[in-house]
Amino acid sequence: MKNAKHLVKEFLAVFMIFAIIPSLVAAQDADQSDKEVKQMIQKQFERMYEKGIENLSERIVLTGGVKPFAVVSDTGDNVKAIRIRQAEEMPPEMALAVLRRSLIALVKKGKIGATAIFYTADNPNKESNAEKVLVVEIEHIFGPTLAQLVPFTIKDGKATYGEQVVVDMEKQIFNIKVDEEAAE
Repeated sequence: MKNAKHLVKEFLAVFMIFAIIPSLVAAQDADQSDKEVKQMIQKQFERMYEKGIENLSERIVLTGGVKPFAVVSDTGDNVKAIRIRQAEEMPPEMALAVLRRSLIALVKKGKIGATAIFYTADNPNKESNAEKVLVVEIEHIFGPTLAQLVPFTIKDGKATYGEQVVVDMEKQIFNIKVDEEAAE
């Protein structure tokens, strides 16, 4: 089992393998600007992930999980956490739906270019010792999209994390036409 710092390092290593390196290899003949865009995306994903882990480390130990929240990179390349106060009182599935709709509205307004949604769920792997998983869904307006599932256990006031699984996922936030009017 790992602590939060090891989780961040492991994510970054796996992210490089699954998301960036194949794209870089395929783009060897592409111009320099394409490589710069991929590096920018990687850095944004890293900063969002680190901010999210910082934001949930204390909460996950205190409550055994976290309600859905997001970390976004705005169009000025600033990274910030987004929590919806009312969502804290909602069932987790409803809170996740409200958060996604709010992020879609921000995308339609041209306010954000990348999202990372963090939440906990019951572990779908019944053979695992961990009852819960931390789910991180990361998307970028330029295309890269992935989900990370990390089993975790809370014991003696500390969270320890198991082996992560990183998979491609369908777009949830950036599957809209940005030029549409923003939802009110």
